[in-house]
Formats: sequence, C-alpha cells, structure tokens
Amino acid sequence: MINQKINELIVYAKKNLYLGLDDEYYAANRLLYLLKLNKFNKEVVSEELDFFEIINSILDYAYENKIIESNTVISRDAFEAKIVDCVLPRPSELTRIFKTKYKTGPLTATTFFHDFSKATNYIKTKRNEKNIQYTYDGKYVPLEITINLSKPEKDPKDIKKQALNKDKYPTCPLCMENVGVYQSTSLAPRSNHRVVSITLNHEKEEWGIQYSPYAYFNEHMIILKKEHSPMYVNERTFAELVDFINKFPQYLVGSNAGLPIVGGSILGHHHFQGGRYDFPIEKARVLRKYKRRKVEVEILDWPMAAIKVSSNNENALLDMVSDIYKAWYKYENQNIKIYSHTDEDHNTVTPILKLDGAKYNFYIILRNNYSTEEQPYGLYHPREELFHIKKENIGLIEVMGLAILPGRLVEELNLIEDCLLNNKDPKEYKELEKHLTWIESLKEMKINKDEIQAVMKQDIGHIFEQVLEDCNVFKYGTKEDLLRFIEKVV
Repeated sequence: MINQKINELIVYAKKNLYLGLDDEYYAANRLLYLLKLNKFNKEVVSEELDFFEIINSILDYAYENKIIESNTVISRDAFEAKIVDCVLPRPSELTRIFKTKYKTGPLTATTFFHDFSKATNYIKTKRNEKNIQYTYDGKYVPLEITINLSKPEKDPKDIKKQALNKDKYPTCPLCMENVGVYQSTSLAPRSNHRVVSITLNHEKEEWGIQYSPYAYFNEHMIILKKEHSPMYVNERTFAELVDFINKFPQYLVGSNAGLPIVGGSILGHHHFQGGRYDFPIEKARVLRKYKRRKVEVEILDWPMAAIKVSSNNENALLDMVSDIYKAWYKYENQNIKIYSHTDEDHNTVTPILKLDGAKYNFYIILRNNYSTEEQPYGLYHPREELFHIKKENIGLIEVMGLAILPGRLVEELNLIEDCLLNNKDPKEYKELEKHLTWIESLKEMKINKDEIQAVMKQDIGHIFEQVLEDCNVFKYGTKEDLLRFIEKVV
C-alpha cells in the first residue's frame, strides 16, 4: 500500500508541483528515507488523485510504524511538510518559474504562486473553510466577523516539548531561515515553505513574498524584508508600499503600525500584508473632503481616525501622505489625552494602499500607544471589559474592518447557549468566567431558542465595533479635533 501512495504522490507532484521527469527517483528516494523504507517499485496509478487522501494514508502509515511519535494535528502537520518537501522544486527554481510567469503579467505570476501554495497544502485550504464568517450591520458600514478555526490548538505534549526547546533557529517566523527547515512539532511546520524573491524600492532581490498558511482573506500574502530587522513606518515605508502596488496592481497592501500595543504580533521583522480583497473600510462614508494640487484628502466616517488620500500622481500622493504622517508624529493635545512623546514615541500610523484603476487610494489610520498605570494596555487599546471577545492588539486587518476572533469562542458560545436555554449556572464552567458579565446582559434580554445564536452574533459584532472605537485617537475629543488637525496639514 505505501509503495502505491508514494507513486501517487509523485504523479500528483508532476501534475501540480512542477516535479520534473528526471527528479522522480530523486524524490522517491527522499521519501524512502523519511519513511524508513529500502525499496521502491514504479507503478501505474490513476490520474485522478486526491492529495488529502494520499497524504493522510502516508501519515497513518508513519504513525502506525512509529516513524512519528504522536498522532496529533501538529505532529502530523510537521511530518506532512517534510513529506511534501521531498517532491517540491528548490526555492531558486520556484523563483525562476515565478519570474517567467511575471513576464506574461503580475496576475499570472501570483495566480501561479497562490495555486502552488494551495497544492502543497502550505495554505491550509480545508481548515480555512471551517472558519465562521458573517457581517455585522452597525453604525458605519457592515463589519466582517471571522472566528478563526484553522489554526490548531497545541496539544499539551507538544507544549511540553516546546518548553524544553531553547533553540532560537529560525530567529523568527518570518525569517528566510524558515524556508525548508525541518522543525520540531513545537514550531510551525515550514519544510514545505517557499518564499519568492522580489525587488522592492530599488533593493534588488532583498525582499520576499509568501502566502499565509491560515489565510484571513483571499490570497492573504506576506511581503517581507529578507534581512531580520525591526518594523518601521515612515516615508520609506510609504515608498515601499507604492512600489509593491506598481509591481502587483491587483493587490491591496498595508503595514501594521511599527510600535508595541498598536502593532501586529511580529514587530521584530519588517513586513507587509497584502491580498485580493475588498475590505469594509473601502465602503466608508466621507465626512469631509479637501482638494489640494493633484491630491484629494477625505476624512472617513469610521470607528477609528481614518484619512483617505487619493491621486493619480505617485509623487504628489507620497508628498501628502508624508506630510500627514510627519504632522501626526509630533502632534500633541493634552486636553484630549494625546501625547506624542514621553520617554518614547507614541504617535504612528497604519498605512494601507490600493489601486482603483489608475488612482492610488492611500488609507492612513492614526494610532497612539500611550499607556498609564490605570490603563496599562494603552489609552487607545480595547477596554478590559471587552477582552472576553478581543484582547489582542488591533492590527492592520482589524483596522480595515475585519475581525479575527479566536477559535475558542465557538465552544464558549455553545456553552453559553446551553446555559441560557437550559438554566445552567455559567459559573460552573471555568472557560465562561470571562463572559459572566456578558451572559448576565444576555439573560436580561430573555432570548428564545430561535433567536439566541443571531443575538450573540449581533452582540459580538457590536463589541468589535466598540473595540475599534476604543482605538480612536480622538475619542476623548471630537471629530472637530480631527478635522482641525487635517486642515492644518492640507
């Protein structure tokens, strides 16, 4: 049976993963080594192949024959990545194919790379399909809510192994060191990981692109600096974003703010995120519009302080975006609790860029990470009473109106529903402790069985809207304060 599955995987790789005819036995011998076999017979197999059936059969064999110690999702993922790596082209060959496709057009190149990343199961398509998604019609435009079920929870055995692992290689999850690395189950599987080299902002081959395994939106791409260096947001960042859009006009691209609390989860490595997706912020109403030279500046009706700068002229666009950034960087208004500097910098921006035909649309979200003893998470971070739904930093994706909520919520929501409908005491469930205040408010609504799920979804959407409003840097003032700030710049 295992010989047949190896043959099937090789045929699949020839059809979908660019495995060359001369590489068949090379790939087979690498698979034999991993599976502790010493013999391979070439067989004729069906052309209609199911990757998941093939790989699961191989993983079952590996567990049954004690090649992998554990049958957990994380252990299987790690070994699957090693198996798939045996039938993949080298990174340089993949970059060569990508650049050949790019000569036809950037869309041809990215479609190739995205399809390839799905075919290797680096992008976890089947798991991503399990994510719960819906929209919430609130004060602004419909916000999008996602409960992410695709990332697996770690098994206690794997967590224990991780605690014993003191090795710092790779330096971080975004480093080029991750490409093809045979990691332990305590770290994300990267054996089948590939990064395509690109030139950005005149830095030849100093950047790479990859897709996110647990895509939060369509063609969720990571654009990373090959050198491991901290994130920054300044005029150089804006030029890098424009150059990326010039090279890949089909994508939106943005950067997390480069400061703790208001930034993303990996601030130690400079990177952007992109994708082919229309985010809620793009539908935001306009509160005030200004026209200056070749540029249009709009203040958006958004839960956070959001500015849209539009122009057909790249240089005029960059000049205006830089002017707004520099003005915000030093802006201070202690009457409404905005402090630009104490012992460190506090003002920064989350920049987002997308093309609309020949027009650049640059979204600038004003951010501030000032904190106090009373509010250690930050004045412009979600309130602690909202942590039961969303505690993490509000980064690029949330800023654009797409909530990424933890998978734990599904089980917790089911428990809450059970308590409400069957008169059970939620205090008996430790995982519901953080939700007790919310549960009491739901009880007061006297919801019937047919309404309860819709009401909870609606409430979660409202909480996410409040989370974003908590991050509004002008929340202690008024919209007029934002307007006055912009009018001084433009």
